[in-house]
This record gives sequence, C-alpha cells and structure tokens, in this order.
Amino acid sequence: MMTLLSRASFGSLRFAPERGAECSSLCVSFQARKQGGSAILMSWPLVLKLRSRGVCASVGNENSGETVRAGPRIMFAAGGTGGHVYPALAIADEVKMLNPAAEIEFVGTIERMEWVAVPKAGFPISPIPAVAIRRPFWSLANVLLPFRLLLCLWMSWRIVRKFRPDVVVGTGGYVAGPLCLMAALAGTAVAIQEQNAYAGVTNRILGRVAKVIFIAFAAATSYFPKQKCVFIGNPTRRVLQQRIDRLSALRYFFGDLNVDGHEDLEVVVVMGGSLGARIINETMAEIASSLLEQKRGRYIIWQTGTINYDSTMRRVGSHPRLALLPYVDAMEMMYAAADIVVARAGAITCSELLVTATPAILIPATSVAEDHQMKNARAMAEGGAATILPERDLVAERLATVILNILGDNAEQRRMQNAALRMAAPDAAQQLAKHVLSLAS
Repeated sequence: MMTLLSRASFGSLRFAPERGAECSSLCVSFQARKQGGSAILMSWPLVLKLRSRGVCASVGNENSGETVRAGPRIMFAAGGTGGHVYPALAIADEVKMLNPAAEIEFVGTIERMEWVAVPKAGFPISPIPAVAIRRPFWSLANVLLPFRLLLCLWMSWRIVRKFRPDVVVGTGGYVAGPLCLMAALAGTAVAIQEQNAYAGVTNRILGRVAKVIFIAFAAATSYFPKQKCVFIGNPTRRVLQQRIDRLSALRYFFGDLNVDGHEDLEVVVVMGGSLGARIINETMAEIASSLLEQKRGRYIIWQTGTINYDSTMRRVGSHPRLALLPYVDAMEMMYAAADIVVARAGAITCSELLVTATPAILIPATSVAEDHQMKNARAMAEGGAATILPERDLVAERLATVILNILGDNAEQRRMQNAALRMAAPDAAQQLAKHVLSLAS
C-alpha cells in the first residue's frame, strides 16, 4: 500500500488493491482534521490507467486501516420489460452526469431485454434467474418455485456481497424483489421506484424495507408508509429531450428518403410496449395498407415486439413507406418522427409521450393488475394529451377513424402537444439521481 499523506492526524489518501478493479480519470476529495483544529477539504485529480487487477483510490485513517472508496457504488435491480429497465438507465445516466466517479452495476436476467439494453447503454450487468409465479397457482410449473427462489436469493446475496453497493435501487421486474431483500438483509440502503398509480405486490413488500420510495402518482402513497414516499414523477432518458430533425429521424428508419412532391408528411408510430401487443398488431394489420394508399406522404413506423414480428410481417408484407421492426432501441427517433403514436398505456410510455409532447391514441392493456394502464391513460386524456380507445372497442374501422381524425386536425395536434408539455416531468431522472447519491453518501 502506498501512502500519499502519511500523518495519521491528517488521515491519509492511499491506493488499495481491489480485485477486478478498473479505474479511470477521477478526482478524490476528503476531509482531514488537525488535532484540535478544524476540518480541511483536500482534493487531488488522479489519472489511473490500470487494467484487470488494478487499484482504486481510497481514503481513510492510516492507523485504523479503514478505507473509503473514491466514488459511491450504486446497484440497479431492473428487468423484464422496458418499463422497468429504461427508468433505471435514465437514473444511472444522470448519476454519472452528477458524479462521474460513481460505480454502477445492474442486475437482470439473461433471457430478457435488459441483457442487451444495459450493456448497450454502457453499464455492466450481472445475472440472476427470474422467479415467476405461474397462473393458476396450482400449475405444475410452480412445483420447483421454492427451489428456484432459494437459488435466486443465494445468487442475489453473492452479488451484493461482491459488489458491496452503498445503495440498491429497484425499479421493478422479477429481479428487484430478491436483490433488494438481500441488500436490506446485508444492511445496504434500498430505494424503490414505483412507476404506476397502483403498486404491485413486490414493491409493496419492498416498501417495508426500503429507506425511500419514489412515486410518480400521488395515489401510490396509499400502498406505502407515507413518511418514506417522495413524489417526483417517472424518469425519462435525457436523449428524448434532445432536438432531432424530423427528416433525420425518418431517414433513420427509411434510409435515403425522397420527399420531393410530398413535403406534407404524416407519420404514424405504432407500438405495444417492448414486448409488443398482439391485438394492436392484428388490428393495425387490417388498416396499414389503406392508410398508406390514401396519402403519398404518409409513413408508418411499427414496433411489433419480437414474438409477433414474423406473423405480422407475413400478414402485412413490405412497403417502401412502412418500417416494420421487432424492437426499436432508438425511441428518440420514433418520437421525433411521429405525428401520432398508437400505444399501450404503460407508465413509462406515458411519461415518454409527455416529455416528447407527442399526441397519442392509448389502448390500455386489460390484463394488468387493478387496471392500472387505464388509470394512466385517463390521467393523460383528462389533461388533454391523449385519446383513449378501450380494447373492447378496438376494431379496424374505429382505429382508422381516430387516427385520421387527429392527423387531419392540426389545431387538435397542437392542443395535445401543449397539454403534454404541461403534464411532463422532464427533470425527474436528475432529481431521482440526486436523491440516490444522497442515500449513497
């Protein structure tokens, strides 16, 4: 160990070997106290270019042997769908903006979308198995549930003990429950972020051990200890707020776009969440060709979900003004191109529609707990930012009529855009990141 300041009365800044460490440029600050004097803040810029078994800067009292890491360690438990993963990524991005020295690690499942989305965003991820209760409860698939749960808890405990986070943030999905419970058992501060007005069972359980509960809807406080709740809103990625030229966004999906002779473009975006929505795909398939034939300058960007992609492609076929995709990572391009979005009413989808000021036709899923998507949709519709088309009324003719009515009314589109901006919480991710960093310290 190498000591940079060697007097115990001042404390010391030293390099401590740490397995698997990989350090980059950072600035280390610490307080040193003279005997009988006041605290002095000291800061050094350090540039460490080390690999594999490198060293990380740490601060502590030379005689005590105690070391304190240069940056906070924050772990995110998020998985399953974009509605759980993207809020965590948005918060993680802001944490790194506020404190570049922060060490961040995600935990998720190999089989779901986080295994690709998280590394693509530049963060490491560790796996644990998903533990889901099959319905009905007496299904044979649940026979091994206790053993899978024990394995998941054991792996979660090992991950927590290895990374030693200062705080664990759970944003939902099958991984959040086991990891947050093990973190709390290890004495680590736990925070959870509830995206919906209705809190699911896992978050309600975690609310008992969490230090802070971040909520996006005031109604969610009824499911948690009120003194722990902090009302902020749902986090959205900073990239969604960047100004993107519409033509550039269209070219992202359609290549070298030739708009000569039809500059009056109309773009319909269709998506059913990160996993897709079969009923939306089937209904849209009935009207896609006619919508494109009616106007030369009309385009459709359609995220089907991986499961439904092949069947939808067989049914719809190809068209030069149709971009049919199983999944879209660059959501900012979809929103920048869109005149109107046809979508489910998941909490994060709604938050993204608001922050991008995109008029929407919302078709709430009926198979979700306590009909919470309808609650999300009603909040947007009552604010003037969306139109609701209930699933029971979802037929091809009705969907086409609602789409064409909004596309043909520029004044209505502007009203919906202005309403969305009034309801949006564009700085939610940054506010959440500040709270998380305060917990870590």
